[in-house]
Amino acid sequence: MAVVDIVVGVSPDESGDDAVALGAVLHRLLDARLVLTYVHPPTIDYPSMGNVDAEWEAFLRERANATLGEAREQLAREWSIHDVDSVVYAHASVGHGLRNVAEERGAALIAIGPGASRLDGRLSLGSVAHSLLHGGPSAVAVAPEGYRETAPDHVERLVAGFQDTEESAEAVRLCIDVASHRHIPVQLLTVVLRATRIMGARVGRDAERQVMQALVEREQAAQSHFTSSRTEEITGTVVTGDTPERAMSRFDWQDSDLFVVASSTLGPIARVFLGDMTHKLLRVCTVPAIVLPRGYDGEITGAPGG
Repeated sequence: MAVVDIVVGVSPDESGDDAVALGAVLHRLLDARLVLTYVHPPTIDYPSMGNVDAEWEAFLRERANATLGEAREQLAREWSIHDVDSVVYAHASVGHGLRNVAEERGAALIAIGPGASRLDGRLSLGSVAHSLLHGGPSAVAVAPEGYRETAPDHVERLVAGFQDTEESAEAVRLCIDVASHRHIPVQLLTVVLRATRIMGARVGRDAERQVMQALVEREQAAQSHFTSSRTEEITGTVVTGDTPERAMSRFDWQDSDLFVVASSTLGPIARVFLGDMTHKLLRVCTVPAIVLPRGYDGEITGAPGG
């Protein structure tokens, strides 16, 4: 089976360190080759007075080499990973640059760190993530803040965001395929948010509980219908809450989890497109997450390992 590539967006900051840690974890999970990628602004393609363009180009080259060197050292020292590729790419947009490198390499996945406004221990979808999560052909993995410190030696459970759609079912089937190689469990997770009350009083609260119960039972039935069609042992959980944060906090997350979600059914085929609900869940997620392109049917794992 062919080895797949994971493009890892590196940067000279803690977000870059988190991205490298996520790349290492995914390398072990998927038997993939890491492609450390540094995207810098394009240089001026015509001579300038005082040789400023040459100095700027030299600075960018030095910074790129230093950042890639630190990333390789982090992989070697902390993960015993030595065989990696490195790419330096010029583009005004880091997200578009990473996407271009992924397309040129035929990479199955792009791994990035949290955005600049990262919150303690959570995912933060900055400008790079938003660029990649709206229209790219490669799956996108995002690390939570501080992942370098909390990253496990191995992923021990795949948590698949589940809705009663074909896109979601494909994402779960991909999780099952990956999990079967690693002998790790797959758990379905469905989030049901309580509708905001127009009135703050107790009026209608019994009716509200009945509606929520009906919604939960419907989602549980959808999970049961899916799992009954599979020979693998898959568990499922439905969590509820007034907000995405409260609902997600009611799931038993572990540092060794990986959250996998499908793109929105409203997005184009074979492209990543983040739906409103998924966006809300990712913003409060405390484990790394992968968003798959809509209709993804490619390979995301290389040769099976033990």
